[in-house]
Amino acid sequence: MFLNILQKFIRWMPFILLVLLFTINRDNVFQKTSYIILLLAYTILLVLRILYAKEKWHEEFNKEQFEKDSSIEKMSDYQEQIKIDHGKNKKF
Repeated sequence: MFLNILQKFIRWMPFILLVLLFTINRDNVFQKTSYIILLLAYTILLVLRILYAKEKWHEEFNKEQFEKDSSIEKMSDYQEQIKIDHGKNKKF
């Protein structure tokens, strides 16, 4: 429940930041500071999501794991092995 709300909030964050950019009072230090903090937090969150996706991609397509497997000779063998390994790693 909380995760779904957080994901929707993150999905709408660029629009929220754009609206806030036009509506904040630039003379108010609190509004300027909170906008910058929100913008930096969102940027950090995006960078962390990218780094996590990169890490997961390298785990899923680990070349060393398949180099040692002698049954892989063609690309189709490689794809079948990935499907098999991906099916084992699924968490229900």
